[in-house]
Amino acid sequence: MHAELNQIVQVMEQVHGLRVGVYDPPFLKASIDKRRTGQPGETLRAYRERLAGDRAEADALFASLRICHSKFFRSSLTYALLERAILPVLMNRPESGKGKEIRVWCAGCAAGQEAYSMAILLDDLAGASQQPVAYRIFSTDVSEDKLAEGREGSYGAKAIQNVSLKYVERYFTRQGNQYRVVPRLREHIDFSMFDLVAEPSACPPASIFGDFDLAFCSNLLFYYHPQIRLRILDKMRACLVPGGYLVTGEAETATVAQAGGFHAVAPPAPVFRRS
Repeated sequence: MHAELNQIVQVMEQVHGLRVGVYDPPFLKASIDKRRTGQPGETLRAYRERLAGDRAEADALFASLRICHSKFFRSSLTYALLERAILPVLMNRPESGKGKEIRVWCAGCAAGQEAYSMAILLDDLAGASQQPVAYRIFSTDVSEDKLAEGREGSYGAKAIQNVSLKYVERYFTRQGNQYRVVPRLREHIDFSMFDLVAEPSACPPASIFGDFDLAFCSNLLFYYHPQIRLRILDKMRACLVPGGYLVTGEAETATVAQAGGFHAVAPPAPVFRRS
């Protein structure tokens, strides 16, 4: 089975120029199996031969691997820690009163739910303290379609079900069946294309020099090969300021511990600080 999977990886790269070997083998195998369901009884070998001569199928398989999904306030534990402990520290740094902005990177942002969740918290905390806060959120993804949705900032009722009523009333305007983020939040967020795996640079070009106080890489690492996970974490660490924070998914804490260079802030929350 392992050899057959490797042969499919080779066909995808050598015939079509599509790198799928960067993905976690069990995830890759499951994705391939889903593509084979339309051909009952098709073996991996037969699927490999079909891939070699069918560019459309190769593109469809590749697209199925690039998961672009997120939620507003995805983890209540994580966002409670951010709201009550981490963001107040960043806002009350001495340099924050001298015009220095809080810089956040949301990697694999999908349609921007994570970025807007952070913007809501920052705006709300600033209002409560009556202290202006300069912040910039850089949201990156591999899907231009999802980035376009993020720039639009318009979501259905189901998408905002994790958003508290007070935030819905304050930060969204209803337009028919859609809820649109208010302009003042959208103005703080930059959406741009960036592939964590393929791009040689450590941080998105839109950010110029990185220096992020906080970076999100949530529920993304486990889709990749273990060696690629460590490479991604190296990039995240390089882009964070000393003492900066990294947020991952709950299932990815062991990977961060293995990578080194971070320490958990308040386990079991998947929030880490650059050592």
